[in-house]
Amino acid sequence: DVFDRLNIVYAIGGSKASSVYGVVRFTQDTDITVQPFYPVADKFYDMLKDDFYIGEQAMYQALKTRSSFNIIHFETSFKIDIFIQADNDYEKQMLARSKKINLGDLLEKPLSFVSPEDIILLKLRWYNQDGCVSERQWSDILGVLSVQRKQLDYEYLSRWAVKLGLNELLQRAILQSQT
Repeated sequence: DVFDRLNIVYAIGGSKASSVYGVVRFTQDTDITVQPFYPVADKFYDMLKDDFYIGEQAMYQALKTRSSFNIIHFETSFKIDIFIQADNDYEKQMLARSKKINLGDLLEKPLSFVSPEDIILLKLRWYNQDGCVSERQWSDILGVLSVQRKQLDYEYLSRWAVKLGLNELLQRAILQSQT
């Protein structure tokens, strides 16, 4: 609601997105990528500070460096990692391709999620950065590939996998998801 009220473009990623598009799994946080929102940062902070732990300086530092900060809901201790969109073609395209998804009776309005192709690419990037050892990331990738197999834009996936240096991992994941 805060993102929408302040007209901050966002897309939910991470395990929440891979659960929506693939195999559901429990997660203890949510990853959200947002466009830089420096002009409304004070309002953003003021709207959240009573219900969430939010480090004001960490937020401003993340906006300045296009990195990340987190907020934690006081009542539930649920953590949200907020990633400020990097200034590159891939992340701009990723937010532009986000999809509004209605989660049924849980919420009154749809939420913005990264596309299934982009969650695969993001998870491949995280998997690669972690030395290709995270079974959880790999399982999420395979789950989305398996469930979304017929709806995926493979041309988009392949083009960005090559540009991001992830093509070999993508091809391996596609093969493994089909067995």
